[in-house]
Amino acid sequence: MHASVVLLVRYGEIALKSTYVRRHLEDQLAANVRDMFAANDVECVVKTERGRLFVYADDEVAALKLLRRVFGIVSISPAKEALAKLETLTTAVVDYARPLLAAGQTFAIRPRRSGQHPYTSQDLARVLGRAVLGAIPGLTVDLDEPDVELNVEVRGPRAYVFHEIASGAGGLPLGSQGTVLAIADDEPGMVATWLVMRRGCRARVSGRDPFLATLRGWDPRLATLDQMPVAVLVRLAAEKGEPVVLPTLDFAASEGETPFVLRPLAGFSRDELTNLTRRIRER
Repeated sequence: MHASVVLLVRYGEIALKSTYVRRHLEDQLAANVRDMFAANDVECVVKTERGRLFVYADDEVAALKLLRRVFGIVSISPAKEALAKLETLTTAVVDYARPLLAAGQTFAIRPRRSGQHPYTSQDLARVLGRAVLGAIPGLTVDLDEPDVELNVEVRGPRAYVFHEIASGAGGLPLGSQGTVLAIADDEPGMVATWLVMRRGCRARVSGRDPFLATLRGWDPRLATLDQMPVAVLVRLAAEKGEPVVLPTLDFAASEGETPFVLRPLAGFSRDELTNLTRRIRER
């Protein structure tokens, strides 16, 4: 595959884990990205490097949309890839800046480096800033509140230039924290299930089609169960020794509950529930 764009994928909690656990979670995250793209018939190539995933794709809009629905991803940036050699990188940054900047605007270069290079981050900011100023007349540097921030991330022999940082779903990769049973026959049930999925759990869900379809947009491998009353689902969870997710909005106990009951919506206000429902349904 000859990809036309690379997307820098950042994660949060994963980076804080031990080396062994981090590698496991990175592998799970990469596999989930591939699953999401394959389920939506979008081609991609995924490469893993500590602290980052690099996703190569032809359709930037579709790729960004799908990556925002993969749990474990904190943010995404479509980027231009270049060699880290200063002369080559300077040309790439100027070419990238031309369609973004015009006379009268302000900008800033935000460099970051990982690895050994014959220049410092300050050198990089100075050289690239001067090059952009010389190529596009009428610009001004503003390090505090620029109109456009040009981010330059140098990692070993490669460099990545970007200006957009899109938020991701956050959380942990699906499949990294076991399996739960859940019920999603209304909006609270759908939101409760989503919150547990966001913490890395695969859910087997009993519910109605509109809510199951929404959840499947976040997990192409979503497993479904026949519709059943809450009491039956709780008994099933007890029999199988699996946690069960219930959508109640308070801390009140229900008859027949077991120690495996999870209530992720406990303490949520109605407004918080409504806002989260809207976010989950965004496409």
